[in-house]
Amino acid sequence: MTFLLIDCNQFFVSCEQVFNPRLIGQPVVVLSSNDGCVVSRSKEAKALGIPMGAPAYQYADLFKTGGVYVFSSNFALYADMSRRVMEVLHTLSPHVEEYSVDEAFLVGSPEEAPSIREKILKWTGIPVSIGIGKTKTLAKVANDLAKKSSSGILELLDEKTIDAHLEKLPPSEIWGVGSRLNAQLREEKIFSALQLKNASEIQIKKRFSVILLRTVLELRGIPSLSLEEVPEIRKSLTCSRTFGERLTELADIEEAVASYISSAAEKLRAEELFTSSLTVYITTSPFLKPPDYYSNALTLTLDEPTSYTPLLITSAKEALRKIYRKGFLYKKAGITFGEITSSRVVQTDLFSAPVVNEKRKRAMELVDQVNHTFGRGELRFAAEGFTKKWKGAKKSRSAHYTTRWSGLLEIKI
Repeated sequence: MTFLLIDCNQFFVSCEQVFNPRLIGQPVVVLSSNDGCVVSRSKEAKALGIPMGAPAYQYADLFKTGGVYVFSSNFALYADMSRRVMEVLHTLSPHVEEYSVDEAFLVGSPEEAPSIREKILKWTGIPVSIGIGKTKTLAKVANDLAKKSSSGILELLDEKTIDAHLEKLPPSEIWGVGSRLNAQLREEKIFSALQLKNASEIQIKKRFSVILLRTVLELRGIPSLSLEEVPEIRKSLTCSRTFGERLTELADIEEAVASYISSAAEKLRAEELFTSSLTVYITTSPFLKPPDYYSNALTLTLDEPTSYTPLLITSAKEALRKIYRKGFLYKKAGITFGEITSSRVVQTDLFSAPVVNEKRKRAMELVDQVNHTFGRGELRFAAEGFTKKWKGAKKSRSAHYTTRWSGLLEIKI
């Protein structure tokens, strides 16, 4: 069995370049929500010394002097482009694991890699790197190395090549080994990924965990992580945003929370899930000190598992009113759905009404269908408001090229 890890290069930047080819070869950065930090960079922006996570305001002068193109995040565009890339992969292989928004594992042969890379670029415009290995961990290592190669493809299949690359890498560069674990490995005189690969299984299991032992086995070419073609049901779902301006009034925060609920509930329905638990939180800036600092959260257990937006909004507003305190400058709010289960199989109370209300279900299907066809937010709940003082800054966001009719490119001949 051979694993291929397909990873979209500088994904958010690449999405912008697809619809604006003039950006290719130019320094480009994409900022996080509310235009706070750099979350994606072109290689030209990296060459200017702009690090990942850099606060935008600290690099504003460099953006100007370096001729950097700066974009606000356009998550609707990125999610749709991700969907297109994944659809291409599913047409090329029956065994695909969608690992993240810009990464996927598939089982295939090394000979297929150039064709896969070519088709994704031709059909979506997104460049990808492909790492190939006997295990998922080795494919991950190979992918990191492939990004630095001219071909964008790298294999780690024979022992000699594997050891040569692992010898140059610290354990922290290996998938699943963080900085804290890396420090503990150094205490055990394990300073390279190759030493980790050759470490005693007894030592690893006794000093660390079975999870790290699986990593060791994977580095040896022994598969311990299978391809998860059917994703596990998520345990929770969170939606939170930093406000575009500090908010003081409950009504404004209620609008923001209602909008977060609406967005998260849509995701629940798309994945055929229900939630039975809802947490709402609000906070001022963490840099403030009492009495100006305030943060609080409240969790409600719902009477029934649901993905029905109006019911969730009502519950969220109930929780928010209990934790809201007048007189504070609120910076952020968020919601989390917990106790998530499949909407296909629901355990009901013997004396309660059926959880799946057909009228509610049809109403939500209509809302989702309209927003999918005409763009998110075309049909929304009144509780989400219209003034949207809480909306984060999006001063330089590109158009919704693929999800709204108004965002379609105009080509002049």
